[in-house]
Order: sequence, then structure tokens, then C-alpha cells
Amino acid sequence: MSSFPHLFAPLRIGPVSAANRIIFGAHFTMFSEPSPTFGEPGHYGERLGRYLAERAAGGAGVVIAGQAQVHPTTAYQMQNNATAWDAESVPHFARLTEQVRAAGALAFLQLAHNGGVNQGPWSRLPAWAPSSVANSMEAPKELERHEIRELALHFALSARNAAAGGFDGIEVHGAHGYLIHEFFSPKHNRRTDEYGGSLENRMRFAVEVLRAVREAAGPRVAVGLRLVGDEEAGKGGLGAEDAAEIATRLEDAGLVDFLNVSVGISGIGMVRPMYLPHLLGVYAAAAVKQRVRSVPVFAVHRILSPEEAEGILARGEADAVTVVRALIADPEWANKARAGRTDTIRLCTGVNQGCYGNLTQGLPITCVTNPTVGRERTLGAGTLAPAAKPKRVVVVGGGPAGLEAAWVAAARGHDVTLLERDRELGGKIRLAARLPGREEIANLVDWRIGECERRGVDVRLGVSATAESVLALAPDAVVVATGGEATRDAPTKLHPLPLPGGEQDFVLDHEAALERLGELAGRVVVLDAVGHIEAIGLGELLARQGAEAIVVTPVSAPPCLDRETLGYALPRAVRAGMQWRPNTALAAIGDREVTLVDVYARRLETVRDVAWVVVRTHGRPRDALYHALRDRGPDVVRVGDAVAVRFADRAIHDGHVAARAL
Repeated sequence: MSSFPHLFAPLRIGPVSAANRIIFGAHFTMFSEPSPTFGEPGHYGERLGRYLAERAAGGAGVVIAGQAQVHPTTAYQMQNNATAWDAESVPHFARLTEQVRAAGALAFLQLAHNGGVNQGPWSRLPAWAPSSVANSMEAPKELERHEIRELALHFALSARNAAAGGFDGIEVHGAHGYLIHEFFSPKHNRRTDEYGGSLENRMRFAVEVLRAVREAAGPRVAVGLRLVGDEEAGKGGLGAEDAAEIATRLEDAGLVDFLNVSVGISGIGMVRPMYLPHLLGVYAAAAVKQRVRSVPVFAVHRILSPEEAEGILARGEADAVTVVRALIADPEWANKARAGRTDTIRLCTGVNQGCYGNLTQGLPITCVTNPTVGRERTLGAGTLAPAAKPKRVVVVGGGPAGLEAAWVAAARGHDVTLLERDRELGGKIRLAARLPGREEIANLVDWRIGECERRGVDVRLGVSATAESVLALAPDAVVVATGGEATRDAPTKLHPLPLPGGEQDFVLDHEAALERLGELAGRVVVLDAVGHIEAIGLGELLARQGAEAIVVTPVSAPPCLDRETLGYALPRAVRAGMQWRPNTALAAIGDREVTLVDVYARRLETVRDVAWVVVRTHGRPRDALYHALRDRGPDVVRVGDAVAVRFADRAIHDGHVAARAL
């Protein structure tokens, strides 16, 4: 019997039945089939189908592809958006749905118009919104009645194409600050006609769209709404009780077969990072669930473990759970839960770097902890084949790259020994997990340690490997994952280094500062010459232990952080007492003083009585062992920071592909 009886109970959703209550929710990936003309929208198809089908085969009951755009005025918000209104989309839809349904899940499609969250640098089209209330970088055009009718028609065309393409259900997007949400919201909808004012009027557009979609899709297709559960806008904004009222009216009108309730808006507040608690949006789904009579309600936001999901359903807070990033991290999440193997689930850490962070750079999504995302054809399920000839493999280094290489090599049948010089596995991730609010990042190595144990890797701690000691083990192949070392003087694009006076003993690199945190008191100046999380996190730690932490950076905002992470990490550090000095460089370090320079005004400032200076700049690889081994017999490959000091996703990817090639 399953340990999760609620989670694996079937669920009726209008005219269709899901095998369980796990919903792989809609999210943008940029895995669309691109248009032959760069910059024009594309279509969903085989590549996205492979990605979604892997989660369907992993046990999800419903897979929602999304979002597909219903009109030209929303089709250019992101690069490689997929169109739904054009009949050309139908065969592309079919290639996707065939894969998902063959893998055992219902295939749903999310239809969206993103309203004022649009801009036209390429399309030159205006953003369409209920009122002239800016919701992005451009002021929108207020919709006229004939344009409202045009949009309802395009939703209907898109729904007809979705049904023809084999989708079992359609989710209309009415959340995250997009068009239907904007019509619902008094903060965005300032209209004085029949589409504004009272709640009935503000709901009118959604009602017209849902009616058009239901009629176009036909009786075999479930139709529901991604409903704004709380726009978190304060006084005058929509809250959970408003969402519940909208839900009951839609149910009474017979317009929805399900309600997928989420909180927040686009930008900061849609893809919550690790600083936010798990289950943070469940309260809104619970408020809706209490009010509706029979329409299934889905809960979403940072539902990471099967135990958390089961608890939501057992408490009656929702009828199903919408899980996204957890299934990106581990496509087998559901199957592992059903089989009682929850300890083997590769957990999402909420880093946001490869999923949401990539999208904000115009790149397809990846995942820090799952190197196969977006590469399902070559690296996905079923592609990790046994080695043709088992080898004796030695991996040197127990950070994320070495651990990944070790477990993957062992999974392929190799005899693997892992050597780690420290008394604990994990490498630099252990330091990263000390930063405030980032404890969950330890899962990046903890899961891999578990995989090494489960697969029989011979782990030897406290071993300082040399070329001779490695060769004495008679390996057929060696993976050098010796990592990198932090520096105080490595030049960066952002800031000239080394610094005059930077050789003094009160000047530390950021890793040494973390190791010696208890010693750091008084006035501490931290230079961020990279633009990631380390300086901000260290500044918060210092402030919380009573130091006067001054963090300076030559840029206006850290370029290596996604907006969601920055939007939570920086305010909490400043509120803890850290002084944030953007657009400020560190010109020189004197005798317990530093010279700062405003990069715009070129104005100098001397800060005296400085107890410590911390420099966050790039590191250098520890690659001496690689060079000592490379021409001495066995196949030798280096991975991760031993190649170049980069982020953890690169290290994990390096280790993964290296082990596959052995």
C-alpha cells in the first residue's frame, strides 16, 4: 500500500480522469520549435514533448504544457514563444500530446495572453491591457470593445487547435499579473464600462473567454483556470477571499472543471527562491477549496516533497498539487514516492539559476541539480547505458563535480573509488550553504553522496592524492575534480585587481572570511567583483553578528543573480544592517583604511578604522594533479572547478558527461 494514499488516488477533472493528483504545472522553457525567422514565435513540438513526457513517465498524472500564446500582441513577450491561434500549430501540438499520453499522463495546454506584461522591441506591437496602467517597461494600450471581442475569438481559435492537437484539457491563464488577472484586479482595471467597476463587470472578460474556450474545445476536453489566489498587492489588491468569490461564481456558471490557484505576479513574486518557505501559496488554494462545492482545486508554490504534497491533500487544503521545479529536478519524483523511495528523490533547492534565471537571459531552461534538463534525447531517461567494459575508475575530489562523476560511473558498472582530502564530502557547497537562507543548497551534494553510497562507490576521506598514490591504485581512468581556490587578486571584467595594499593580512578572500567568520568584527568592507550571492550573503552574516558590514560593488545590481533571488536576498541583508554601496569601486587599501571611488562621479572617499577587507573575485583551478597525471598512462579527464572556477551547475554537468564517456 502506498504511503501516500491521497496523492495517488485518481481524480476526476470534468470529462477526464487523472491517474493521480500530481500535476506537472505549466511553465515556460524555450523548448519550442523555433520559427525559421529568428525573433518570430514558434510552435510546441517534439522537443518540448520529450521533456514533458519524461515527467509523465516519471508518474505525474497530468502534464500542463505552457504557456501557449493566443494572439500576436502577446506572442513576443519572450523569445521563441509558441503560438496557439494559428492552424499550423495543430500538427506540432499532436507531436507533443502523442508523447505525453503514450507516457501515461493527461496532456493539458495552458492558453495565455500576458496583457500589460508585454513590450514590443521587435514586434513594435503595443501591449494590450484593460486600462492604461503600466505593468512592465511600456505603457499599455487600453483595450477597446472590438479588441476584447477579437481576443475572445483568438482564445476560441486556440482552444479548437488544442483539441485538434490531442490535448485532454485546457488551462486558461488568469494569474501572475497577466491579462485576465488584470481584468480581475481593481489595481489594474480602471475601466468605467461593463468590463470595469464591480466584481461582476471585472469578471466579464474571463467569463466570455471561458465560454468561448469551452464551446470551441468541445465536451471531451476539460477546461479550467489558473486563478490569482493573492496578488500580494496590499490594500485594494485581490486576496484569497476575493479569489474564493471569483471561484464560486465561475463554478456556479458551470465554466470551470478545475481551478489552479497561485499567488504573486510576474517579475519578483512568481518563481519563489529558496529564501521563501515551502507551501507558501497553499493558504490561497485552501481559501478557494473551502468555498467551492465540487470543482477540483490545485495548490502550488514550493511543494517540494511527497510528504508535503500528501499533507496538503490529507488536510483538505486542495484536491491536487501542482509541482514544477521539483519535477524539473527529478522527473521520477512521483514514481519514487509511489515505490517508497523518497530518500532517493533529487530535491529542488530553489536556486533558480538554471530555470527562471536562464529565461531572464533569453536562454532555454536548465537545472543546477539535474544536468539532463533540455537534453532528454541524449541524456534523458533510458540513455545511461551500462559500460561496454567495466573499468577501474578513480575520482579525486568530493565536491559536486566529483560526486556526480562517481555515482554516474558506478551506475554504468564501473568500479569507482573516490578520494577526498577533507574529512567531509561536499566541497565548496558546504561553504555556500552557510550563507543565510541558503541552507537547502546542501541538497546538491547530499543527494549525490547518497547515490554514491547506494551504488557502492568506495569513498576514502582525509586522503591527499598525489600522482603516485593515484597511479598506485592501478586505475583505467581518472577523473580529476580537485576544485578551485579562492583569490584576492584575480582580475574581473567588473573591477581592476589586484588592489594596491591587497597583500596585507587583514585582507581576505570570501572563502577565508566564511571560514573565519567568528573573528570578523568591527568595520568590514566587502568588495563584490563578480556579482553573485557571496558578498550579499556574507554582508548579512556580518551584520547579524554585530559587525559594520559595508558591501561595495562597481555595478548597480549583481549581474549573476536572477531577479527573484536578488529581490529577496538584498532587502533581507540590508534590513539586517548591511550597508549596500552599488556603483562603487575599491581603489586602494591602506593602513586600516580603504579608498572608495564612485564609478560615475569619480569622487574619492576614504573609509578609516577598517578592521577587515574581504574581496570576492574569481578563483583559480587546482589543476596540478591533472597535469601531473595526464601523460602517465590511464585516461585522465578534469571536471568542474579544476577546469575553470564556475557555478555548481557547470561542475555537475562536467562530472555527468565525463562519467558517461568513460
